[in-house]
Amino acid sequence: MLAEGMAAGRSLARGTVGDNVMYLETGQGAALSAGAHLGVGGRPVDQQTLEARAYAVARAFEPLLVNTVVGFIGPEYLADGRQIIRAGLEDHFCGKLLGLPMGVDVCYTNHADADADDMDVLLTLLGAAGCAFVITVPGADDVMLGYQSLSFHDALYVRRTLGLRPAPEFEAWLGRQRMLGPDGLIRPLDVAGSPLRSLVGSAR
Repeated sequence: MLAEGMAAGRSLARGTVGDNVMYLETGQGAALSAGAHLGVGGRPVDQQTLEARAYAVARAFEPLLVNTVVGFIGPEYLADGRQIIRAGLEDHFCGKLLGLPMGVDVCYTNHADADADDMDVLLTLLGAAGCAFVITVPGADDVMLGYQSLSFHDALYVRRTLGLRPAPEFEAWLGRQRMLGPDGLIRPLDVAGSPLRSLVGSAR
């Protein structure tokens, strides 16, 4: 089924740089939640082993992005902030070992024993470890799926604190929108002269 999906995506020939069309999303606990965590003789296999196996499958499909949504499933799989931090770093490490273009949705469900401080710790550790990307949503609150993630300003924090820059293509786009200065920092919003003026005006 994955091979058929990849072939269908590539058949559209929409790629401008390469033909990596697959986006795959996973995270520790995914196999357990699907009842796919039992090994030989019905013995359960640990979540990290299953997660690494998922990355090996992902690599076979030459993905554009792989995203581990590390704390999304809840305390039934990762009990608290410390376990989410550990799992996020484990996932990042295994993704690097397998050569995946992988990032992390640093997140937790509202019924987990975790909070935004735990997510700040994990974000900072992932930034120091060279994580490819993190997922952010407005206000760090995913109202559609009902869990807490990172906010847009969290990505700005980790870039500034660790001296990181956006991906070159994204940085170029931000420059064209006059959102990013040559120092790599977000510029104050110039509503009158910004290409975003129509969006800001319509929001009002």
